[in-house]
Amino acid sequence: MKLSKIETWITYPTLSDDSWSEIKPFLFVRLTTDTGIEGWGEAFTLPLRESGIAEFIHKLSSIIVSMDNLLPSTFNYKAKEISNKHRGIDFSAATNAIEISLWDIQGKLKNKPLSHLLSNKIKDKIPVYANTWSEKSPSIKALSERAVQLLDEGYGGIKIYPLQNRTIEEAAECVSSIRNSIGTKIPLMLDLACPDDLNLAIRLAPLVSKFQPYWYEEPVDGEDIQSLIEIKKLTELRVVTGEKQFEIPHFKQLLKESAADIFNPDIAAVGSILDMVAISKLSSKKNVKISPHCWNSMSIAASAMLHFCAANDNTDMAEIYPEYLPHAKRFSDISFKINEGHATLNNKPGLGTEINVSSLSAICSDYKETTI
Repeated sequence: MKLSKIETWITYPTLSDDSWSEIKPFLFVRLTTDTGIEGWGEAFTLPLRESGIAEFIHKLSSIIVSMDNLLPSTFNYKAKEISNKHRGIDFSAATNAIEISLWDIQGKLKNKPLSHLLSNKIKDKIPVYANTWSEKSPSIKALSERAVQLLDEGYGGIKIYPLQNRTIEEAAECVSSIRNSIGTKIPLMLDLACPDDLNLAIRLAPLVSKFQPYWYEEPVDGEDIQSLIEIKKLTELRVVTGEKQFEIPHFKQLLKESAADIFNPDIAAVGSILDMVAISKLSSKKNVKISPHCWNSMSIAASAMLHFCAANDNTDMAEIYPEYLPHAKRFSDISFKINEGHATLNNKPGLGTEINVSSLSAICSDYKETTI
């Protein structure tokens, strides 16, 4: 079995149906084999980098051409070899998209869901939380109402951004209001989104600790390990980091320094699902959980994330962007359902996600095809 074609699509940015959030461009890849099997993948993207990542993907087709088995492990090895330890997150996202596609192919070839290829012990239900990010900087009242609405829709936890255009005191008031609205039993995640001033995270921590936040995410840039260590020493809150980082060495260093309690590498940026598995195995030895980040579409990448979580004993709650779901349903059959705080997968072969290419093409700004 050989690769015969590789295609990429980049979607237009748009506004969510409820106008709560701006939906960024997504980058999808489809690999087609000479036997007609299709595998879908998705790459994490940042503004103005989408076309560059797509170019990486098409250039990387030269690696796949030389592979007879199209195994994710073979590609992962060759991609690391060709990078010569100079990957960068855009290159890492490109290899991630291809590797996810290869897993989808293997699942369809063997008639097994991705999770069943990763493990023999599968969770039927994966705990999930809702991300409430909005570029509109919603008021505390609007955010509280949104949190209650999302819980009614079946999410098991709520993540907020208390420092978004707020002072320290206003941020503490925001956390208090949300906690009062959702009650004390619902996990409430605080994402500080890497403030430039480390003192903001240090000063906010004692003001919000009484509201029992589930975790304290990105109190500082994840590359600044020494500051993470300092925050860990000064607060009893569980520190989360890793969404902007990739590959295994960075996470090994975090573990060595005991700099975080939970890692949240992005499922479509870390480099590969195999890297996620390796990071999780290392983390479990230090009682550090994995809670995959997923600032991607709720179709391909979210499915890959949930399959990883279903196959892994060391995962915490998985991230869902609720307003991205209606957008994804315009061009795909979602592989999962959310109810009572958990996601359940449809257990179809591979990722279990069907893409309507015509509908996808209609919302795309760029399409590129490489025929082998």
